[in-house]
Amino acid sequence: YRLLASTFLLSTDISIFFWLIDDFIKTKLEKPTLSFSLEDAKENPDKYNLARLLSPRVAIYVKNAIDFSKKRKIRLNSSVLLYSLLNLDKEAQYILSRALIPTKEIKKDLEGNFHPINESSNQIIDESFQQSIIDAINRASTNHHNNIQWGDILVALTKDKIFNRILISQRLTDEDIDNITSWVESVDQYLEKERRFWEYNNLIQRGGIAQDWSAGYTITLDQFSSDLTEKVKSERTGDLIGHQKEVKDLEIILCSPEINNALLIGEEGSGRLSIIKTIIKKSISGDTPPQLRYKKFKILNLPAILSQTNNQEQLELLLDKIFREVISAGDVILVIENLHNYIGVESVPGKIDISGLIGPYLKLPQFKIIATTNFSGLHKNIEQQPGILSFFKKVEVKEISPKMTIRVLENWIPILEKQYKRLISYESLKEIVDLADRYFPSKPFPRKAIDILQDTIVYVSDATKDKIVLPKHVDKVVSSKTEIPIGQLRKKEKEILLNLESLIHKRIINQEQAVEDISAALRRARTGVESEKRPIGSFLFLGPTGVGKTETAKALASIYFGSERNMVRLDMSEFQNQSDIPRLLGTPGEEGLLTTPVKENPFSLVLLDEIEKANLRLLNLFLQVLDEGWVTDGLGRKISFRDTIIIGTSNAGYKIILDAIQKSSPWGLVKEKLINYLFQEAIFRPEFINRFDDVVVFKPLSQENLLDISQLLLNKVKKRMEERGIEFIITEPLKEKIVKLSYDPKFGAREMRRVIQNKVENVLASALLSGKISNGDTIEMNSNFDITIHPGIQ
Repeated sequence: YRLLASTFLLSTDISIFFWLIDDFIKTKLEKPTLSFSLEDAKENPDKYNLARLLSPRVAIYVKNAIDFSKKRKIRLNSSVLLYSLLNLDKEAQYILSRALIPTKEIKKDLEGNFHPINESSNQIIDESFQQSIIDAINRASTNHHNNIQWGDILVALTKDKIFNRILISQRLTDEDIDNITSWVESVDQYLEKERRFWEYNNLIQRGGIAQDWSAGYTITLDQFSSDLTEKVKSERTGDLIGHQKEVKDLEIILCSPEINNALLIGEEGSGRLSIIKTIIKKSISGDTPPQLRYKKFKILNLPAILSQTNNQEQLELLLDKIFREVISAGDVILVIENLHNYIGVESVPGKIDISGLIGPYLKLPQFKIIATTNFSGLHKNIEQQPGILSFFKKVEVKEISPKMTIRVLENWIPILEKQYKRLISYESLKEIVDLADRYFPSKPFPRKAIDILQDTIVYVSDATKDKIVLPKHVDKVVSSKTEIPIGQLRKKEKEILLNLESLIHKRIINQEQAVEDISAALRRARTGVESEKRPIGSFLFLGPTGVGKTETAKALASIYFGSERNMVRLDMSEFQNQSDIPRLLGTPGEEGLLTTPVKENPFSLVLLDEIEKANLRLLNLFLQVLDEGWVTDGLGRKISFRDTIIIGTSNAGYKIILDAIQKSSPWGLVKEKLINYLFQEAIFRPEFINRFDDVVVFKPLSQENLLDISQLLLNKVKKRMEERGIEFIITEPLKEKIVKLSYDPKFGAREMRRVIQNKVENVLASALLSGKISNGDTIEMNSNFDITIHPGIQ
């Protein structure tokens, strides 16, 4: 006991000594007493001596800039201050290297913005210098700093015209520099916190004397669980990025006097376990309400339990023993991952349902559980057991934002760079987040981005000699994962957009205005003029039957996505009731006709045929799709439509178009008149029409147009015959006869396919079967659809 007491007193004396020294440095040197605050200076910068707000480190940089200006007889502007910062501050240089900005080159450019002092003027300090100090005050205040620190100055200097121009050339923003700076600042803070081992939070991480003696024995539980508390102590990770609300909600549930079991609902990789670990860190440090302080968090290994029991009776006895140990221990919070695998699965082979076993314990206030599940498991299994679900309070774990995901990736950088001896550029992090968001919409942040980062640095290490991870490496890895040529796709997409009109007109006759409207809208969307959160393009095609609305959609799918197979086609006349919405979005037992194909192939064209026949309330779900680029399916999953083209077709009001053609009315007035008619007849609501990028009106086809269309359709027949070694000559009389038989302004070219099928393809099929024509023949067909084999060519 004396030895223990002596050791304790000695460690206490040392801790107090270090605390006193540290407190003196922080309070007297780094945080001197001021008669005004950053907030005061932020409101009235002209009223105070701003120099007193500078940290000792920043004060050195400012003094160096002043001395440099005097020596060189130049005005003290923002470029001079940045020049001084880059000369003296290693962390500022480090941040530029992360952004792949060479320090030497930027310093050389800065020198071009040094201006000699005008001897006739007394103004030595430039306005840009003063503005930089004010901007630094604003950032310091926003980040709750006690004074202006090096990061505040660096971020403020992104407005320097030379620095800003360099950032733009590198496709970077001031927000990117702020992001990297914030990360480096957080690392500094973490290392500084670790260095001060004598502080309470660091000491408590190492555990107290005989802390484990305060709880009961949990021999069986320990055999079939892992100690998450000890794992968190050994990891000593940084703070959680995002999910602060979820942490708070979880803490409130666990401290509740009644229902104190929590169900974390989120997809795997969304951060469910990180939230639990954050609660554990707070519990270890005592930074929670008394009900959670110094608790042990154990993850129950249910697969191991199932593997060591031969029947239901053994399982019940073992689980009952474990649950009793949890209660008797008094300091254990049980964690069960993927609860849906063990609830409501009686009819699933190889699964055992523990609903009846765990139910009685969930009622007890001293039995606390944190369970995790996903949305599919919640709907399919757990919700089918309302008696179990009623003893849980739900916490929905939403994926973090792309910006927060970059912060998470930054925390992975030291580990991966140390392991693989490669530098990870900030641009590659941006590329990872951008591509993960676009190409893996059904997976949550941050897991999908972490996976790409890990795969990319492995690829660079194993398959290249490069020492820096660049965006091109990220493109390569994502291409291999998706089988989509990312880099080539961007180049190809530009070529398609620039030549879209001519590409469409290879398949679409007439409709110059419609094709021009579609092409212009797509170019606006893909160049960033319009929101990138929305689909690639969205159009409402209006016009009579058979004028090329559906064919234009097929042409776009083929041109833009590479194949007509990349088209999701829905006949909206099948969705005339509001109750049909689950068929589109899916249910726990059925895939969605709209959401599932888009989830499986996000790069596709969605064609909504005869959209005017769908239920008006059902159409409301497309308001979010067209505006935000995503919708939640029947299983709670976020389905992205950002990489789709959405086209609705309708022949509503086609008589207005026909009348306008017959009366030779100005075509520019037809669209306005047609849309007004749709509103007056309540066929579509204004808010629905306005969500589309463009409303495209198709003209009726003339007989001349039909001649050209007949050529296109007969070319397909010709191609199929050539594949059999037979040359099929298309004659003008044949085309004219086909047009004559199929022409009807009300039906456009729709009848033409039927005529060609009945009069041309049927005749050719019979001739092939009878042996009248064979490989190597050259044939033509007259207006009576009789076949002629040219003599001497057989």
